[in-house]
Amino acid sequence: MLVRLFAWGNPESADPNGLDGLSVGDKVVVKKEWGNFLGELVDDKRQFKESTGEIIRKASAQDLEIALKNKDIEKQLKIAVKKKVREKGFTMKIAEVKLSIDGRAILVVFTADSRIDFREMVRELSAELGKTIRFHQIGSRDEAKKIGGFGICGRELCCLRFNKNFKSINTDMARSQAIAHRGSERLSGVCGRLMCCLSYEAEQYEDALKQMPARGSKVILNKEEVEVVDLFILDKKVKIVDKDRKYRTVNLEDIKIIEQ
Repeated sequence: MLVRLFAWGNPESADPNGLDGLSVGDKVVVKKEWGNFLGELVDDKRQFKESTGEIIRKASAQDLEIALKNKDIEKQLKIAVKKKVREKGFTMKIAEVKLSIDGRAILVVFTADSRIDFREMVRELSAELGKTIRFHQIGSRDEAKKIGGFGICGRELCCLRFNKNFKSINTDMARSQAIAHRGSERLSGVCGRLMCCLSYEAEQYEDALKQMPARGSKVILNKEEVEVVDLFILDKKVKIVDKDRKYRTVNLEDIKIIEQ
């Protein structure tokens, strides 16, 4: 069964361990190797070969009450963790601190631009707080998913709306859609990374580009050799310049590609 444990993470596969009567939307307690945490069963079409946890019970009223009380405790724990981070001089941002339902483990979620050796800090925190400490690094997209918000399109962030893993977003996707010239600021989402929606039509644009001439290439228009200076991919049009430096936009079907 698939369980969402944390706002910043994707659903995880958990072994129901023979429990009956569970359905989507139920709150459950999931046993991980480093602690027991409250999660919610979700509907997801993906299949996982291995479980990453075990559902030990459907959440009781007491479990829900503990999770609610933990929120105040987590605020104090976050302050303690941040203080220790400052003492060590680490350049890391603490995004969230989660206390397990059984109160024995603390999950510290953070972002950082580089790798950090925090093993000594974990030992010190564990001794001071009397609990098992686990640090988990997430990316800026995961942090945006946790915080939430709206993109420049006016809709809720894609990483929050869709329960799926997005494939890697790269600048080639922007190039294939002829928008790379807009610059990283206009192509980046609130997380500071390239917008997830760049991948939605990338494949269609790449297929369409196979029929188009390359920018700077030579083509024949009305038996005259001209140069391609721009592409209008979805409209199947190209902008050309002739030997007299006159610019025109013509249909793709009106030219003959002679050189890429």
